[in-house]
This record gives sequence, C-alpha cells and structure tokens, in this order.
Amino acid sequence: MTGALVMRRTLPEAPLAPRSAGAAVAVLGQLTNARVLRPALAASALFFTFVSVFSYVTFRLEKPPFDYGTGVVSLIFVLWALGAASPPAGRLADRLGWRRVALLGLCSSATGVLLSLPATIVTLGLALPLVISGMFVGVTSAQLGVLEAGELDRGAASAVYFTLYYAAGAAAGFLPGLAWERWAWPGVAACAAAALAVGFGALLHTRRALAPIRR
Repeated sequence: MTGALVMRRTLPEAPLAPRSAGAAVAVLGQLTNARVLRPALAASALFFTFVSVFSYVTFRLEKPPFDYGTGVVSLIFVLWALGAASPPAGRLADRLGWRRVALLGLCSSATGVLLSLPATIVTLGLALPLVISGMFVGVTSAQLGVLEAGELDRGAASAVYFTLYYAAGAAAGFLPGLAWERWAWPGVAACAAAALAVGFGALLHTRRALAPIRR
C-alpha cells in the first residue's frame, strides 16, 4: 500500500481523455452524407441477404423435398471460397467505378434470391454462388465508395458504414427467422429481396443528386 501511495505522489497525472463530443458530431454529420450512406446501405443490404440466405438455407435443405443430412448440408459453406472474387472486384471498381460494380453485386444477389425460390437442387445450386459472389463483389466496391466519399471525417464515415453493416448482419440473424416460422423459405427470400430493394434504391435514387461525381 505504501509503495502505491509513493507511486501516486511521484508519477505525473494521466492526461484527461479527449472529449468525444467532436467525434459524435462528426458521426452524426456523416449520417446525413449521401456519399457515405449510399455505399453503406448497399453493403448492408448485401450482407443482410448473405446472412439471411446462408443462415436458413441449411434448415431448408434438411426438410422435404431435399432431405439432406447435416454432413451434406455443411458442404454449402465451401462456397465461401468465392470470397476470392474480392480482389478482382476491387480492380474492376477502379476501372468502371465503384457504383457500377456495387450494382452488379446487387443484381447477382437478387438473381440468386429469385433462383432460390423453386424447390429444386439445380436452381438452388445456382442461387447460392450468385448470392455469395454478389456479396463479396458488392461489399468490396462499396468500401471503395466510402473511401471516395471525401477527404474529411473518414473515421466518422467508416464508423457509420460499419455500424450499419453489422447492424444489418445482426438483424439478418433474427428477422428472417420470424419469416421462416410463418412462411418458410419464401418468407426468407422476401426479407432478402426487401433488403436488396433498399440497396438498389440507395444507389439509384442518389444518382441524379450526385451527377457531377464520376463514380
């Protein structure tokens, strides 16, 4: 105890933590910045769709008409290797603009959701790669969109982006479950389609307002 008192008397006082009010104001400012919100909402929609589909497709595959065992169903997660599409997507976004590539990712995931509706292994086998490829391609390009949102408050812009992104992922673990209990797979697909509609709206609605921006 004595040693602790000596240290307290001899060591300099720690500096006060900087006030967070400025950071909070910066984050709130980015919440109204369309250049941040449009890639954030697009990425969030893709992540919501990805988590929704891959969280509940396992239940679907274990039920009729598929009736697959747990070992076979777990093989769908091999598709995550399609994340290798991320680096080429980044290069493509550099050439064509992040928004066009993000729209491509949304279209891929939307096509996958539609193909997942028929209860056949052929269409479902095509649907899952499209959903996961769309997610990796779209999210990669959306992250580049946040970087291009402006030189100021990039930390705040990233905070807004990742908050919306992970909030969407958390919601995807819960909301489609309610839809699954009531409407089975069409309910899950409807939740994913609604999220993708938000992503499309975010990119297309702001296009006119941001026309001077080339990307």
